[in-house]
Amino acid sequence: MLFLGLGVRIQEIILLIFPTPHFPTSPLPTPHTSHPTPHTLHPTPHTSHPTPHTLHPTPHTPHPTPHTLHPTCVLG
Repeated sequence: MLFLGLGVRIQEIILLIFPTPHFPTSPLPTPHTSHPTPHTLHPTPHTSHPTPHTLHPTPHTPHPTPHTLHPTCVLG
């Protein structure tokens, strides 16, 4: 305890002798601790719901109307 009190007194004497101390008494600048709010990307995965083109093929069934030639019998 004696040395602690003596150390404080020596520091006061040094401050009286040297008005500008070697150690700055001004508070140290508080470093800019940027609190990064990390962009937590909640990825909504693009689940493409493919609506498959179910082609219902309507088959082209050609209804042939046959040219039924009615022979006009030309009797001479």
